Amino acid sequence: MTPAENLLTEWLHDAQAMEKQAEVMLNALAEGIEHYPDVKAQIERHFQQAREEAAALQAHVERFREGAPTWKEAAGQCVVMGQGLSGAFAGGNFVKRAIAEISCYNVLIVAAAGLGDDETRVVCEDILRREETMLNWLKNYLASATARYLDLEEKLEGETTTLPKS
Repeated sequence: MTPAENLLTEWLHDAQAMEKQAEVMLNALAEGIEHYPDVKAQIERHFQQAREEAAALQAHVERFREGAPTWKEAAGQCVVMGQGLSGAFAGGNFVKRAIAEISCYNVLIVAAAGLGDDETRVVCEDILRREETMLNWLKNYLASATARYLDLEEKLEGETTTLPKS
Protein backbone atom coordinates (compact mmCIF):
# COMPACT_ATOMS: atom_id res chain seq x y z
CA MET A 1 0.00 0.00 0.00
CA THR A 2 1.14 3.53 -0.69
CA PRO A 3 1.54 6.03 2.17
CA ALA A 4 -1.61 7.84 0.99
CA GLU A 5 -3.59 4.58 0.98
CA ASN A 6 -2.32 3.81 4.48
CA LEU A 7 -3.51 7.21 5.68
CA LEU A 8 -6.92 6.82 4.05
CA THR A 9 -7.30 3.41 5.67
CA GLU A 10 -6.32 4.80 9.06
CA TRP A 11 -8.72 7.72 8.69
CA LEU A 12 -11.55 5.42 7.61
CA HIS A 13 -10.86 3.29 10.65
CA ASP A 14 -10.96 6.37 12.89
CA ALA A 15 -14.25 7.46 11.29
CA GLN A 16 -15.67 4.01 11.94
CA ALA A 17 -14.63 4.25 15.60
CA MET A 18 -16.22 7.71 15.74
CA GLU A 19 -19.51 6.28 14.46
CA LYS A 20 -19.40 3.43 16.98
CA GLN A 21 -18.82 5.99 19.70
CA ALA A 22 -21.76 7.99 18.39
CA GLU A 23 -23.96 4.89 18.64
CA VAL A 24 -23.25 4.50 22.34
CA MET A 25 -23.67 8.18 23.09
CA LEU A 26 -26.85 8.61 21.04
CA ASN A 27 -28.41 5.55 22.65
CA ALA A 28 -27.61 6.88 26.14
CA LEU A 29 -28.93 10.31 25.20
CA ALA A 30 -32.18 8.93 23.76
CA GLU A 31 -32.80 6.83 26.87
CA GLY A 32 -32.53 9.97 29.03
CA ILE A 33 -35.06 12.05 27.07
CA GLU A 34 -38.56 11.90 28.47
CA HIS A 35 -40.41 15.15 27.79
CA TYR A 36 -39.29 15.93 24.22
CA PRO A 37 -40.62 13.19 21.90
CA ASP A 38 -39.57 15.03 18.73
CA VAL A 39 -35.98 15.29 19.99
CA LYS A 40 -35.97 11.66 21.10
CA ALA A 41 -37.23 10.52 17.69
CA GLN A 42 -34.53 12.52 15.90
CA ILE A 43 -31.81 11.16 18.18
CA GLU A 44 -33.05 7.61 17.61
CA ARG A 45 -33.01 8.17 13.82
CA HIS A 46 -29.45 9.46 14.02
CA PHE A 47 -28.50 6.47 16.21
CA GLN A 48 -29.70 4.12 13.46
CA GLN A 49 -27.78 6.13 10.86
CA ALA A 50 -24.60 5.92 12.95
CA ARG A 51 -24.98 2.13 13.00
CA GLU A 52 -25.38 2.00 9.23
CA GLU A 53 -22.45 4.37 8.72
CA ALA A 54 -20.14 2.31 10.95
CA ALA A 55 -21.05 -0.82 8.99
CA ALA A 56 -20.44 0.91 5.65
CA LEU A 57 -17.06 2.17 6.82
CA GLN A 58 -16.12 -1.29 8.12
CA ALA A 59 -16.46 -2.69 4.62
CA HIS A 60 -14.02 -0.10 3.30
CA VAL A 61 -11.52 -0.64 6.12
CA GLU A 62 -11.55 -4.38 5.50
CA ARG A 63 -10.74 -3.91 1.82
CA PHE A 64 -7.27 -2.76 2.81
CA ARG A 65 -6.44 -4.75 5.95
CA GLU A 66 -7.56 -7.39 8.38
CA GLY A 67 -10.75 -6.57 10.24
CA ALA A 68 -9.63 -7.80 13.64
CA PRO A 69 -9.73 -5.12 16.35
CA THR A 70 -6.45 -4.02 17.84
CA TRP A 71 -5.81 -3.50 21.53
CA LYS A 72 -6.17 0.24 20.86
CA GLU A 73 -9.69 -0.28 19.46
CA ALA A 74 -10.73 -2.50 22.35
CA ALA A 75 -9.52 0.10 24.85
CA GLY A 76 -11.31 2.81 22.90
CA GLN A 77 -14.58 0.90 23.05
CA CYS A 78 -14.34 0.82 26.86
CA VAL A 79 -13.82 4.58 26.89
CA VAL A 80 -16.82 5.02 24.59
CA MET A 81 -19.08 3.14 26.98
CA GLY A 82 -17.96 5.32 29.86
CA GLN A 83 -18.60 8.48 27.87
CA GLY A 84 -22.03 7.32 26.80
CA LEU A 85 -23.00 6.50 30.35
CA SER A 86 -21.62 9.77 31.71
CA GLY A 87 -23.73 11.89 29.38
CA ALA A 88 -20.71 13.28 27.51
CA PHE A 89 -22.91 13.91 24.49
CA ALA A 90 -25.12 16.56 26.06
CA GLY A 91 -25.34 20.26 25.37
CA GLY A 92 -22.63 21.98 23.37
CA ASN A 93 -20.77 18.70 22.90
CA PHE A 94 -23.53 17.60 20.52
CA VAL A 95 -22.87 20.56 18.22
CA LYS A 96 -19.08 20.19 18.48
CA ARG A 97 -19.32 16.52 17.61
CA ALA A 98 -21.51 17.20 14.57
CA ILE A 99 -19.02 19.76 13.29
CA ALA A 100 -16.12 17.36 13.89
CA GLU A 101 -17.90 14.59 11.99
CA ILE A 102 -18.60 16.90 9.04
CA SER A 103 -14.95 17.93 8.97
CA CYS A 104 -13.84 14.29 9.10
CA TYR A 105 -15.99 13.28 6.15
CA ASN A 106 -14.84 16.26 4.08
CA VAL A 107 -11.24 15.10 4.59
CA LEU A 108 -12.12 11.51 3.71
CA ILE A 109 -13.88 12.61 0.52
CA VAL A 110 -10.85 14.58 -0.65
CA ALA A 111 -8.46 11.73 0.25
CA ALA A 112 -10.58 9.08 -1.49
CA ALA A 113 -11.00 11.25 -4.58
CA GLY A 114 -7.25 11.89 -4.70
CA LEU A 115 -6.61 8.15 -4.68
CA GLY A 116 -9.29 7.47 -7.29
CA ASP A 117 -11.29 5.45 -4.76
CA ASP A 118 -14.74 6.42 -6.02
CA GLU A 119 -16.50 3.74 -3.97
CA THR A 120 -15.20 5.15 -0.67
CA ARG A 121 -15.77 8.73 -1.84
CA VAL A 122 -19.45 8.02 -2.61
CA VAL A 123 -20.00 6.34 0.78
CA CYS A 124 -18.37 9.27 2.58
CA GLU A 125 -20.42 11.79 0.58
CA ASP A 126 -23.60 9.98 1.62
CA ILE A 127 -22.55 9.99 5.27
CA LEU A 128 -21.61 13.68 5.00
CA ARG A 129 -25.10 14.52 3.70
CA ARG A 130 -26.65 12.69 6.67
CA GLU A 131 -24.40 14.52 9.14
CA GLU A 132 -25.19 17.89 7.55
CA THR A 133 -28.91 17.10 7.72
CA MET A 134 -28.60 16.34 11.44
CA LEU A 135 -26.62 19.53 12.09
CA ASN A 136 -29.21 21.59 10.19
CA TRP A 137 -32.02 19.99 12.18
CA LEU A 138 -30.12 20.72 15.38
CA LYS A 139 -29.49 24.35 14.42
CA ASN A 140 -33.18 24.85 13.61
CA TYR A 141 -34.32 23.01 16.71
CA LEU A 142 -32.03 25.01 18.99
CA ALA A 143 -33.31 28.25 17.49
CA SER A 144 -36.98 27.35 17.96
CA ALA A 145 -36.37 25.81 21.41
CA THR A 146 -34.58 28.96 22.56
CA ALA A 147 -37.41 31.17 21.30
CA ARG A 148 -40.01 29.00 23.07
CA TYR A 149 -37.98 29.04 26.27
CA LEU A 150 -37.66 32.83 26.22
CA ASP A 151 -41.39 33.23 25.53
CA LEU A 152 -42.20 30.95 28.45
CA GLU A 153 -39.85 32.91 30.73
CA GLU A 154 -41.55 36.17 29.70
CA LYS A 155 -45.00 34.72 30.39
CA LEU A 156 -43.93 33.38 33.77
CA GLU A 157 -42.37 36.73 34.67
CA GLY A 158 -45.58 38.51 33.64
CA GLU A 159 -47.66 36.17 35.79
CA THR A 160 -45.57 36.78 38.90
CA THR A 161 -45.76 40.58 38.54
CA THR A 162 -49.58 40.55 38.21
CA LEU A 163 -50.22 38.33 41.21
CA PRO A 164 -51.60 40.11 44.26
CA LYS A 165 -49.09 40.51 47.06
CA SER A 166 -49.94 38.90 50.39
